Amino acid sequence: MYLVRRTDDGRAIGGFGFFGPPDELGHVEFGYGLVPSARGAGLATEAVGLALRFASAWGARVAAADTDVRNIASQQVLLKNGFSEIRRDDALVYYRRRFGAERLA
Repeated sequence: MYLVRRTDDGRAIGGFGFFGPPDELGHVEFGYGLVPSARGAGLATEAVGLALRFASAWGARVAAADTDVRNIASQQVLLKNGFSEIRRDDALVYYRRRFGAERLA
């Protein structure tokens, strides 16, 4: 788990975590969140982008995440970082992104 901190005062404003290293197929899943006062400034988009570069450098080939169906802001974060919606149910929207030129399976 990583803390997301403000650069101006160093206060923790959120977190980001992988649910483990890439598996044998290179799949990795993650989650993130920000305190309400830190939302809307692009920090989650930036944190997810940085983490994806890190995961790719360590062998990840596919990243997955999900978000509450009502959390439009989080859905936008994932879309801005190149994720595609792969399915949804009553509670969650599931996203996936493949690194490189490979297509989604």
